[in-house]
Amino acid sequence: MLKNLDKSILQNIFNSNEFKAWLLSRRWFGDKSTLANLEFKVSFGYFHIISECIFLTVIEITKANYLKKYFLPLIYYKKIQKILLSSEKERDNIIKLTENTFTKKIVIQNKVFTLNLLEAEYCIYFWNGMLFDKAIAEKFPSLSLDLTLYEEQFETEQDIKNVQNLIEASLFPDRYNISLAQLGKGNTTNLLFQLELFNKKEATAYSYVLKSYKEYSSVNEPSMLFVLVKNKFPYSPNIYGIIKVDGKESIGIMQDVPNQGNIGDIYWKEVSNLIFDVFKNINADYSEFENEAKVKEIIKTYCGESLVVSDLIGDYIQNLHNSLILEDEPRYSKEKIDSKPYLDEYNQMLNSMLESIKNTMNKKREKAFYNLPKINSVLIDTKDLITKFHEEFKEETIEIQPVHQDLHMEQILYNKQDGDYKFYFIDFEGDPQLSPEERNKKFPVEKDLASYLRSLSYIKFNIFLKFIEKYITSDKKYGVPEEELYNMFFRKAYSKSNEILETILEVLNQWEFKMMTKILNVEKYNPSITLINYHSIERVLHEIQYEMLYRPSEIIVPILGLKEITERN
Repeated sequence: MLKNLDKSILQNIFNSNEFKAWLLSRRWFGDKSTLANLEFKVSFGYFHIISECIFLTVIEITKANYLKKYFLPLIYYKKIQKILLSSEKERDNIIKLTENTFTKKIVIQNKVFTLNLLEAEYCIYFWNGMLFDKAIAEKFPSLSLDLTLYEEQFETEQDIKNVQNLIEASLFPDRYNISLAQLGKGNTTNLLFQLELFNKKEATAYSYVLKSYKEYSSVNEPSMLFVLVKNKFPYSPNIYGIIKVDGKESIGIMQDVPNQGNIGDIYWKEVSNLIFDVFKNINADYSEFENEAKVKEIIKTYCGESLVVSDLIGDYIQNLHNSLILEDEPRYSKEKIDSKPYLDEYNQMLNSMLESIKNTMNKKREKAFYNLPKINSVLIDTKDLITKFHEEFKEETIEIQPVHQDLHMEQILYNKQDGDYKFYFIDFEGDPQLSPEERNKKFPVEKDLASYLRSLSYIKFNIFLKFIEKYITSDKKYGVPEEELYNMFFRKAYSKSNEILETILEVLNQWEFKMMTKILNVEKYNPSITLINYHSIERVLHEIQYEMLYRPSEIIVPILGLKEITERN
């Protein structure tokens, strides 16, 4: 069937409601509320069949006053086993590949065929073609493809060795075994994979991170990583190369930094152990935790590693911010700007987000819990608080510079050897909620601090929800943890379970405060608490928008985060 598939046939298929719905199911496909009615058009900004089964495409999504482009490589297969290496034929992997396949019955020349199109990045077949197939590499110029190697980033012997093996694998693929594993959890702006090349002669494995930038636009990450290398910053991955598709960075080949996970894992594991170990008997007497010293003691006992990380991470973040500056390059310089017009614009943006959220909520079912008056009152209080922050901000200038923009805990990897920690910052694409143009802007460093601190709140409330689910609602026929949490904060109705929940919440609040105090270290770093609050509000509003689209049942978590910010200020 493949010989009969051409650009026009595929474009017709891509404009079917089935394919549009499949696109909407992709995590990286944004603006879901805008496009939910499927009244948009799909066209090709770039289209080439680069091998027997690989379609390399850039799709353009258009409707009235709307245009967005996505990098979308696809693999056609008749039987999925035919495109897989033996290492990929495990049942769980085949299920995952099938879940990422668009399937449709089509008629060509009066014959019915099954069209299977797999998101290509999930399959070694694609990476073999893009990185190690000499025949395809020779066609790169005619396909408007360009592979650029960043020789300046080959900093160490290990980096040089990694790149040498990449090049050798493209020349002599039989000398290597290849394996692929997906990384990351979000996949909201990119797809991330670990590629391992096993050199048969050396019996040595070389690992790389492959990143597919799904939004087809100018990408900040390569240039930001280059700035960090130029400033000798050792705590971010080197980028070895970029493949441009028709002039735009679409695939990144990066160093796989040694790590044992992200630092959110440390916080989550320790505070989870604390709550589920200490409070496992919900009928016990926990009045001893009314003593603040007892709470501090239990936090110290269970969360020692989190306390160490919180002590250390501030210096790493400050070092990162210093290393993102090149004073002789305007794009990467630090500057002071008048605070009033900056905050005027920021207030307008936040208020616009609030109105958008309220409008979206009003369009949902009237019985949805987030349409309740008390939820709306949190949004009203937030609007008042934004005005208050503006009025009380006394500094005449604000310092702005390049920052990470999306510095939550999953963006920081850690490695621990002999009791010493090293932290590595990843994913420098910018804030996924901003437009490509906005990601090129500079921000106060407090934007990154707010992102990091928001992770603590997310951990706190999600642990709380899991406890409620396990011990409070599990024996109720229609028990819903989120509803229990809502009742606790907004209805204040007394129940026996509230006693232990109030105690647990107080412990979690003190845990969060202890970690925040160590991370911020106000005397050492002197951050603007007002700007942190500003950017925390922005972060929470983005979280509310995200949860309404993807996980409406979990919107209570950012709502409570917003409620806490208004009550603290």
